[in-house]
Amino acid sequence: MLKAVRKEIRILFQIFVHPTFLYLSFLGTAILILAVTSVYFLEYGRNPKINTFLDSLWWGVSTITTVGYGDVTPVTTVGRLIGLGLMYTGTVLFISFTGILVTLWTKKEVEMEIKPIEKEIALVEKELIPIEEGIAEEEKEQVRIEQKLDEILRRLDRLEK
Repeated sequence: MLKAVRKEIRILFQIFVHPTFLYLSFLGTAILILAVTSVYFLEYGRNPKINTFLDSLWWGVSTITTVGYGDVTPVTTVGRLIGLGLMYTGTVLFISFTGILVTLWTKKEVEMEIKPIEKEIALVEKELIPIEEGIAEEEKEQVRIEQKLDEILRRLDRLEK
C-alpha cells in the first residue's frame, strides 16, 4: 500500500513540475494578480465591500475558482467586466489543468500497454508469414495487414477486459 502511495506521489510531483503545468500556473497567477489589483484600484472608495487589498484578493480567488460566494462583488462596469474575464479564465485554466493531469497520469500506463504490441508487430513483420506462392504482391500485403490487425484486435480485447 505504501509503495503504491509513493508511486502516485512521484507521478503527481512529475505532473506538478511539467512545463505546461508550470506555465499555466504562472499564467493563471499573473492574470489573478492583475485582475485583483485592477479591481482594487477601480473599486476602492466606490465599493463598501472592497476596503483592503485582501478584500479584492478574496473576491479574485473566489471568482477565478468559480466558487463565487457573492459576499464581495464589483460595482463598477469595468470591475464587472474584469470579473467576467476572470470567471472565464478560471474555467479554462481548471479544464486545462484537469486535461494535463489526466493525460500525464495515464501516459505511462498507455505506453506500458503499447510497447508489447509494438514488439509483437515488429516480430510479425520479421517472421516469414506463410503465403501461397501464386498470390499477387498486393494480395500478400493485404494478408499481412489483416494478420497485424487481427493481432491488434486481440490485444485490444484483452485490454478491455
